[in-house]
Amino acid sequence: MTETWRGIYPITSFVLEALGRKRDAGPAGPAGALTAREQVLLIAVEFWAAAAHGTLHKHLQPEPQTRLLEAQLAFGAIGAVRVVSLLRVAVEELDDRTSRQSVEAVINQLDERLARTDDNVDDLVARYVGATEESLVSAGAG
Repeated sequence: MTETWRGIYPITSFVLEALGRKRDAGPAGPAGALTAREQVLLIAVEFWAAAAHGTLHKHLQPEPQTRLLEAQLAFGAIGAVRVVSLLRVAVEELDDRTSRQSVEAVINQLDERLARTDDNVDDLVARYVGATEESLVSAGAG
């Protein structure tokens, strides 16, 4: 049995902290408001951090399906296609009324699958941050 490293890379941690602070500052002006791209990124990094730290159950409450759908869109936006596929399967499993799986069992399976994904989410986060910065710079130059 192989040991799977659990955690997030510094770039993801930095983005999570920075966007969390900006969000928590509230709409007290332009510096406190998250852009649409930043909101997408925050959804992805919060989800990824929860998965990495073993708190996915708590993160998905109170509406796991809604949170999974939001995460699916966010991971799609950053290009994490394998994660999107895993999230889609989890949503389908939760929607399947004939399944005897509990919400907890579905989330446990998702957590295990995410730990083994081939998507390098941390690199995708870094690329998305870079693209976001470039679009902000070009928008400001216009």
